[in-house]
This record gives sequence, C-alpha cells and structure tokens, in this order.
Amino acid sequence: MSMSYHHQLQLLVDILRNQQTEHYGTHNEYEQIQLLVQDLIQNPSVPEETKSALRNLDNFVIQHDREGEKSNFSFDEMESYVNEFEKHTTFLM
Repeated sequence: MSMSYHHQLQLLVDILRNQQTEHYGTHNEYEQIQLLVQDLIQNPSVPEETKSALRNLDNFVIQHDREGEKSNFSFDEMESYVNEFEKHTTFLM
C-alpha cells in the first residue's frame, strides 16, 4: 500500500524537524527528502503551490547535500521550510 501525499508531506515535515533539532542534515536524509520531493512533484493530486514549495526545498537540498558530510544550515532557514510544509499539511486535514 502506497502512502498518500498527505502522509508523504507529514514524513517530509518530520525529517525537516529532525534536521532542525540536530542543526544539520545528513546525506541519507537529503536523499530521502529528494525521493519524497520527486514523488510529490510527479503526483497530479498535489496542488501547484505545494509543488512550487517542493521545488524550492529540492534546490536547498542540492545546495546543502555533501556525501559523507553533515551539512550545517541556519535554524531560521530550516524553520521556514518546516512552517511552509506544515501549512500545506494543515490544508489537508
């Protein structure tokens, strides 16, 4: 059974919150994010506004992912992504 896009967005928020708490992202986490983002962008049920936010997140991941390294970023930067995707998951409830 595949996950609904609502559940995928929740998983995405959970991964982003974990990175925010840790103050860094790992290569494996970024790979998970990219897989979720790609799947969600290809899903015709996902609203265009959400897809736009997902593309922005994908660009962030590309800039910060370093294989074998932990990537640091600002708390505020990650907070903006967490808030953005929480907003999108709120609309689905």
